[in-house]
Amino acid sequence: MKSNFKPFLWAAVLGLVLGFTACKGDSTKDDKKDTNEIKVTNDNLTFYLIPSPKDMFSFTSSNELAFSTAVLNPAENADKYLDVRSQELGFGIYSADLAYTAAFFQTKEAKKYLKVVRGLSDQIGISSVFDEALVTRFDEMPDNKDSLIQVTNDTYFDIVKFLEENERKSTLALISTGGWLESLYIVVNLVNDYKEDSDVIQLIADQKNIFENLLLYLEQHKNDPNINSVIQELAPIKAIYDQLEVVKQERPKTPENTGKIIVGGTTRIVMTAEQFKNLKETITKVRNKLSANNV
Repeated sequence: MKSNFKPFLWAAVLGLVLGFTACKGDSTKDDKKDTNEIKVTNDNLTFYLIPSPKDMFSFTSSNELAFSTAVLNPAENADKYLDVRSQELGFGIYSADLAYTAAFFQTKEAKKYLKVVRGLSDQIGISSVFDEALVTRFDEMPDNKDSLIQVTNDTYFDIVKFLEENERKSTLALISTGGWLESLYIVVNLVNDYKEDSDVIQLIADQKNIFENLLLYLEQHKNDPNINSVIQELAPIKAIYDQLEVVKQERPKTPENTGKIIVGGTTRIVMTAEQFKNLKETITKVRNKLSANNV
């Protein structure tokens, strides 16, 4: 079944949603592509994959986290990806690194990781997305953060659209997994101290739902041995997220005579300090194994 591409709220997205929605300091204006998500339809189930890099790392406007090259997957690791599974996972991993460097306006690092991503695109058969016009946009972009993020956004959407139009859902599944894993790895390793009321900690806890949906999407393609093996690799992460408690909360009372009606309550996913510690260790172990950092 062909999928449709149309705008709707980013909050509905499955996949690499690591946006820091509580932050309000990002002044970047929305572009047409910023308000579109990729809707992937498989039989009777619909999943949402690949948000824009701007939303992945919009927590850059927060003072809680800072840029660090230590969390990036070394560019030289790309030479270790010799089979299809590792190349497609690696493409997702390096795409997340590219988005991270762009979000923090690290132009030099971003161009380095664009080169790595472009090289892997040749190996997995999507090099047509990286035409000379795109490379020229990177080389000639104005010296500002908004332009760098926009080019990265456009690249993401072009890649996902290409894979969907060419019925390469297994490739999309592996790229999405690599990108989600690397994004979460980056965030958990930028957090030095657990704080119960931290928006970033809540962001990490909220990945429980996103991860469960990602696994559902992978299960749809588990007949592919590459995807089936990745499902097994992700099992330790699932074990930790399964432990997190979902607590129902009452909505705040609405002042009288406002004309507003609030129905029902909300839920919050709770992550303890011990669970965060275990998740951080597990995410790091799984990511390092899949990103060739333990070779």
